[in-house]
Amino acid sequence: MKLTKRITAAASAVAIASMALAGSTAAQAASTTTLTIGNIIDVKSWDPSQADIGHLAPLYQAAYDNLILRTPTGGYKANLATAWKLNSDNTQMTLTLRTGVKFTDGEIFDAAAAKANLDNFIKGNGPQAGTLAGASVSVVNPTTITITLKDPNPELAYYLSTTDSYMASPKALGTAGLKTKPVGSGPYIIDPSSSAGSLEVFVANPNYWDKSKIKFKKVVFKIMADTTARLNALLSGQIDSAILDTKTSGTAKKRGMTQYLNNVDWQGILLLDRAGKIVPQLKSVKVRQAIEYAIDRPALLKAMQDGQGELTNQVFAKTSPAFDKKLDSTYPHDVKKAKQLLTEGNASGGFDITMPAWPDPTMNAVLGDQLKAVGINVNWAQVPAADYRNAMKSGKYGAGIYQLFQGTPWVAINQMATPNGSWNVLHSTDPVIDKALNSLKDDASAKNLNAQAKVINRFLTENAWYVPFYRVPQLYFTGKKVKTVNQAQNAVPYLYNYAPTGK
Repeated sequence: MKLTKRITAAASAVAIASMALAGSTAAQAASTTTLTIGNIIDVKSWDPSQADIGHLAPLYQAAYDNLILRTPTGGYKANLATAWKLNSDNTQMTLTLRTGVKFTDGEIFDAAAAKANLDNFIKGNGPQAGTLAGASVSVVNPTTITITLKDPNPELAYYLSTTDSYMASPKALGTAGLKTKPVGSGPYIIDPSSSAGSLEVFVANPNYWDKSKIKFKKVVFKIMADTTARLNALLSGQIDSAILDTKTSGTAKKRGMTQYLNNVDWQGILLLDRAGKIVPQLKSVKVRQAIEYAIDRPALLKAMQDGQGELTNQVFAKTSPAFDKKLDSTYPHDVKKAKQLLTEGNASGGFDITMPAWPDPTMNAVLGDQLKAVGINVNWAQVPAADYRNAMKSGKYGAGIYQLFQGTPWVAINQMATPNGSWNVLHSTDPVIDKALNSLKDDASAKNLNAQAKVINRFLTENAWYVPFYRVPQLYFTGKKVKTVNQAQNAVPYLYNYAPTGK
């Protein structure tokens, strides 16, 4: 998820300590240290079924435990589940659960509680609900559950370590109060001084089952959509960490802040309405391709990122087995070609399209001019930065600018190509993708997964479901009192990745 510049990156947050980063003992740190994070957005609901990835992850991690813990390098460790096993056809996982864990309201964590939470997620219709669509959960005994999937998922552990398994007290599930106040078993408890949309305050959970995760007495998330405001707060010591951009990073480095570079996202236009229900012209692949040719990617990269980043025409990472170097030369900037394709797509002379205004007006101005040059007039709908992600998810717009993280092949496919993919907002389908997905139902081996990911990558590129501009350098910074490490495939560090420096 992800916003940029003023918002930087999609949709999501920051965090707290890793055992490898301990500066002093956990008890000493917790008694003396507060971590204050400048976060670009706040959660809209504390109901775990509404959880999302990216900048939102650290907020949920403060209050809730996942069944599985994802390490900074992308591996997996025991958490509320002490062991798990996926069957040979990737359709059923059995998990052994930790005992002796209680939620902050005194309720016990056990198999029944785990099932209640997973059922809540599946039925909750949240932004990531499609990742467990059609799944069923069974209690084997008080410490064992099985998750049975409708379709094979070789990376179920990834989803259970991110959005799909935040565990709330079963007593709180389904209540109105859970939307505004989290009730979990996590390392921190929300404080009454919190103010939704501006300040989220958490204090250490005195009864937490894993003391090594608590490196701070208090964790504060200051919601700051404006990049310059985050820079100033970081330099003045009001916050300890924040994501910045290419326009502000130089100042932060000169002032002694520590930079953590992480190339996670691609940024571009999501052409969501491939059926033409909102914008009839987008039904034509030629019109979508015309938009690709209309984009002057080097000019955008210069204007938005000061030239820092990697130009691309494809949505899969360079490190992905699905990556095809040749695809990155599919759409050179060509105004004449764009106009020709508009004519062939029955949109001669261009058309009007409404998109949410990106939080950085420079993007709107430069991109608007590039599209206008081929006859496409963009009407920019004003949307508050904090609501941008939800606006893109609403189904109201046929297209919009966004940043999406570059996941592993399976995660990327489920994010962008499956009918219920989290960013396939209008549920587009196509026989080519259907054939690839059906192949994976029969054979989800790594070899076939990589082969079908290549097919899907080529289809998405050639049929212009998405219009990537470039891969964005994520520029995260900490002050002198805090250190962290990057989180694999996430715009910001997870909560567990932070520790005090002792300074």
